[in-house]
Amino acid sequence: MALYGEDFAKILSNLLDKHGITCYKLAQYSHLDQGFLSRLRSGELKNPSPETVVKISVSLAHWSADITIWDIENLFNACGRSLKKH
Repeated sequence: MALYGEDFAKILSNLLDKHGITCYKLAQYSHLDQGFLSRLRSGELKNPSPETVVKISVSLAHWSADITIWDIENLFNACGRSLKKH
């Protein structure tokens, strides 16, 4: 079991619900498979790659002007990564 998978799924799902974004919309802009995104959202898939999180983040920002940098940072933190320079 992945260390952060459930947190990522929960945060992603909450962001999608809060901003009315579907996995279909996310897939359109991110060029990620809709089924893949659905499995990330449900927690079936764990710990996405940094590239995947960037694609999801850019897509979220595209679909909602209300997505904040803190939302994106939380998404990165939920899979054990950070936007902060170390």
